[in-house]
Amino acid sequence: MKIRYLETAKPGLIWMKRYFQTQPQLDQASAFENFEKAKRLLKQHPQAGEQFEDFVDVREIHITRSAFSILYTCIDDTIFIIDIRDSRGLRSAAALRKFTLELRDKYKLDNPKA
Repeated sequence: MKIRYLETAKPGLIWMKRYFQTQPQLDQASAFENFEKAKRLLKQHPQAGEQFEDFVDVREIHITRSAFSILYTCIDDTIFIIDIRDSRGLRSAAALRKFTLELRDKYKLDNPKA
């Protein structure tokens, strides 16, 4: 089996890398080694992941000792990685936090005299 990343996986990969780079107390090298181990497991056993929610053809395999997982689907001899998912929803939380900060600035919500 070969692995191919879909373009939808890029934001998740970027988020996972950024997350471990900004958390010095976490072992980034170990996290990415566990990511590689999960990919090796998928190559040997493509059905190792669990069905993801209600998607019949999408599976999820957790990356050991992290809150991240790989969402993927198998077609013929290829594993297509759809996303690197943060099960805590922190990618969404970061976007909402940025949006909130922009709104506070735009409407001067932190200024009691405004």
